[in-house]
Amino acid sequence: MTATWSDSLSDATRHEITQHSRNRVALALVLVFIPVWLLLVNVIIPSEPVDFHSRPAGRTIPVDANELGMISGAMNAVTLIVGFMMFTAVRRSADFDRRLVLAGFPRSALLLAKLLALLAAAGVVALYASLLLLLFWRPEQFVLLLVSLSVSGLTYGGIGIVLAMVFRTELAGMFLIIMISLVDVMVQNPIITPSSAGGGVTLLPTFGAMQSAVAAAFTEDLTLRYLLLGILWLALAAAAGLYAFNHRTRDHNLDGKSTEPHQGAEAVTVLLTTRSDGTLQVSSSSGPVLLCTRLTGFTPDCPCPK
Repeated sequence: MTATWSDSLSDATRHEITQHSRNRVALALVLVFIPVWLLLVNVIIPSEPVDFHSRPAGRTIPVDANELGMISGAMNAVTLIVGFMMFTAVRRSADFDRRLVLAGFPRSALLLAKLLALLAAAGVVALYASLLLLLFWRPEQFVLLLVSLSVSGLTYGGIGIVLAMVFRTELAGMFLIIMISLVDVMVQNPIITPSSAGGGVTLLPTFGAMQSAVAAAFTEDLTLRYLLLGILWLALAAAAGLYAFNHRTRDHNLDGKSTEPHQGAEAVTVLLTTRSDGTLQVSSSSGPVLLCTRLTGFTPDCPCPK
């Protein structure tokens, strides 16, 4: 029975979510790193007024430095964890995804499943971080703060997907995600960077999410349009990831030059004969032959095609 596109999407989404749930490093970061990080920020940064240039309000607003530091810490933790989760998941499933596509599994279902898993991961991590913030103080607009943190996670989830297409080792990916996230969030914090109101900060990945989060925490202004900047970053990263994914999962044997035998390669003869009982007999002039069929769908354990 041939699987429908919706069945393929359901299977792929279930696989992606299961893969995230088995990432013990990411789970440990969620459960331990976020509360410890927020607690350290709360202890280290004093509760003193500091000016924050709010683009949605169109003015500089006085905010509590301690609370602003915890918002920055929560956003830094969410971006780091979600970016690392997507980087790890995409890198580890690269070979398996290619085999699925070559066996007839729809690319669109695989890509949409990764985006749905990213949406779920960003939402769960952001919700956990937002609830922890309630232990220290109550923001003016909790839901908008939650959405802002979720958008920052989506942005870095897209960045994690792109980095997974470029780098092969988890160490390199984790290092880059940490450095990009730290610089991104810290530059926008007036406690660390007094000149954070400069025009260059508008190009940072979490600029829109940070502006929306601060406005949600300290004002009653609606800042939904600034969240679109984070969605734009996600769209750009998704487009780059789509191009890399299509290139990686393409059947290179269909290219014009790749079907030609290599110079000096030894000719191999494979003979297929039918027995009286209807089964096939395979014989080769150069040793064992590994057969995979596409007639009944894909077989995850089948190691071919390479």
